Amino acid sequence: MDKNTRVLVTPASDGDIPFLRNIEVRLAGYFNRAEGQYMEQEDGSCCLLLFCTEGQGFAEIDGRVTLVNSGEAVLLLPGDTHVYGAGAEHPWSILWVSFTGQMVDFLREKLEISGSGTILRRNTRESLPLLEQVLSILAEGQDLMRLLEASACLQLALCRMTAQNLCYGAQRRHVERAREYLLAHIEQETSLEELSAAAGVSKFYLIRIFKAHFGTSPMEYLRGVRMQRACDLLLETDLPVKEIGRQLSYSSAYHFAQCFRQYAGCSPSVFRKSMGKGRGR
Repeated sequence: MDKNTRVLVTPASDGDIPFLRNIEVRLAGYFNRAEGQYMEQEDGSCCLLLFCTEGQGFAEIDGRVTLVNSGEAVLLLPGDTHVYGAGAEHPWSILWVSFTGQMVDFLREKLEISGSGTILRRNTRESLPLLEQVLSILAEGQDLMRLLEASACLQLALCRMTAQNLCYGAQRRHVERAREYLLAHIEQETSLEELSAAAGVSKFYLIRIFKAHFGTSPMEYLRGVRMQRACDLLLETDLPVKEIGRQLSYSSAYHFAQCFRQYAGCSPSVFRKSMGKGRGR
């Protein structure tokens, strides 16, 4: 095993430790600059957390390929094949942990995950030292006390990431109205005034609460949604790049390509080819 990869395996407990029934680390490790990585793990008996420390990668969630950027985390739930890999131009480095326990149901409920997983995009870096500690502890040995300590660190990291990605009360209703409006008008020009009217609040208040809940402004969120839609169209259709940009309300093919490169780190044509679609115009 080279220095760019590490896998730590823990012995399965016999179920008589109450804490480990809540959360138990089963595997952990890291990949540094995982160039060419494509993983398809059919054994979906564990929950998988992937934390992107640098670069870019992707994960398949509910049949859709979703980009994962530096500082973001992927949570893939048990029961489905886990598909993920490194980006073509800037391969990610990831720290990953596979775990079981009742914590999985807690995450599913609190993060309102109805499908196979989710992307945690907001303030996840605060939890990175805890995840690094999980690996450090297990690298010392996999005895019971170290397993308990590592599992406790993982639980705290997951709780912190969950807390940073939750929405509550009236603010949630406002930001969800704004989000629903954005999603319904993805192919149209949308102003902040129109969006705040749909949410029922002033535009200044909307910017503040939207950024608090999603970690970005409404217009930046719309850009991300459009870019994800662009990714879908690039992979699922043979539409020319220019036509995809036009459908998503970009003023020119150049403007669309420029925005896509800022988001994905490569041109639309390169993205299409790197994901297995040979035609990029």
